[in-house]
Amino acid sequence: MFNSQKKPDSKIRWQNPRFRGQLREARSYKRPVKLRPPSAGSIFLSRIGLGTWPRRLITAAILLFLVYLIYIPNVFFIKKINISGSPVGQVNTLINLYLNKKTPWPQKNLLLMSKNGLASFLQTQDRQILKVSSISKKLPNTLMVTFTPRVDEYLLQTASSSNFSISTDGLVTSQVFSDASGTLPVGLMVIKLDQNPYISLGQKLFTDDEANFFQNLQQRLPGIAKSPIDHYELPDLENGDINAYLKSGFLLKFNLDFGSDEMLNRLSLLFSQMSAADFKNLYYVDMRFKDRAYTCGKNSPCVNSQTVPNNTATSTNIN
Repeated sequence: MFNSQKKPDSKIRWQNPRFRGQLREARSYKRPVKLRPPSAGSIFLSRIGLGTWPRRLITAAILLFLVYLIYIPNVFFIKKINISGSPVGQVNTLINLYLNKKTPWPQKNLLLMSKNGLASFLQTQDRQILKVSSISKKLPNTLMVTFTPRVDEYLLQTASSSNFSISTDGLVTSQVFSDASGTLPVGLMVIKLDQNPYISLGQKLFTDDEANFFQNLQQRLPGIAKSPIDHYELPDLENGDINAYLKSGFLLKFNLDFGSDEMLNRLSLLFSQMSAADFKNLYYVDMRFKDRAYTCGKNSPCVNSQTVPNNTATSTNIN
């Protein structure tokens, strides 16, 4: 449809004073000139949104507050350290040493302190720390650290009669010497090594799997065999064979190629099938074969051949 509304006559529009005033304003309009900043610094500030003084003052105030919050001692700087574990003296000293390190991000500020960095620093600097279990922050200024101490569990005796203390995770913690009477420290399980390798302090003598294997033997074997463990023997550190001598008088042979839980479960099943007389007559039990065990009785020819079971050893299937 066509627009039926008629446009107003131009003569009538000119008679309108308001229209004439708008026309004069349009004719005299000039675009405002934007002043160029007087210096390169002013140009840069203008480009980043700081062209006016109020914005500059607000931004400067925020930066000063951040500098105060990060670098100047305030309510968020660590004032209290709670440590769970034993001993705590050395750990407390190391924590303060880490917090006072000169770094771009001050670690003494609870908000900026790196928990992973502190845990790594403690475990690297102190052999008495087995694991940093947890590090937590309690605002505004309390740091809480929980760690598991490293405990000596074994006394390794080499073929040359050198003695070393070994922790539960297989780390060599110190060289041990006998006292004037020739007595060695008590309370450590003896591991006799038939070799004389070079051993250094801080060396990881056993892998984590091997250390866990020994720990499982320590915990479960006395109950299964109904006898405390007298000592262990390792032919070497490579092939994984482990001999466990019991105080009751017989020997158990294991190998790290099989999991300790699997071996001990099979051994428990084997002992449950033996009579009391057979159990009492045992000289050794060889568990180094999958789904099979070899047993040797006292005063049997197999007593003189322990490396590989011979025909006089009794083979038993374990299902």
